[in-house]
Amino acid sequence: MKIKLVHAHFLISIGDYSNERIGFTVEPEDEETLEQVVAALRAEAIKVVGTKANELYDLRSTLKKQCYEVEKRLIKARNEWDATAEFLKTQGIKPDAPPMPQFNNLLSAVKVEEELVSEAEIVDGF
Repeated sequence: MKIKLVHAHFLISIGDYSNERIGFTVEPEDEETLEQVVAALRAEAIKVVGTKANELYDLRSTLKKQCYEVEKRLIKARNEWDATAEFLKTQGIKPDAPPMPQFNNLLSAVKVEEELVSEAEIVDGF
């Protein structure tokens, strides 16, 4: 039997009880087996879907934990700095010892210029 077209549809879990259905229709090359074609299409479907949602949630959780640890270390460093500055002031060693600088909001917030798109801005095919 000669297979002329292969229809392959895959239901890929993207995490959090969500799925994405990806489908392809291809014409296999003469030297390709059906197993090779399906395996290649399965790999392509996984590549198209990209990172799974649960992997993104895990990464987000890891990054939040790292931020929390950095914030804890910053608070400890600030307390040590302030205690040292206070010691220097009270001992008369450095009466003008400054408090630790504040490092809040070093990155400015992103400004959205305009969310509406006029018809003049729409280009064919985009």
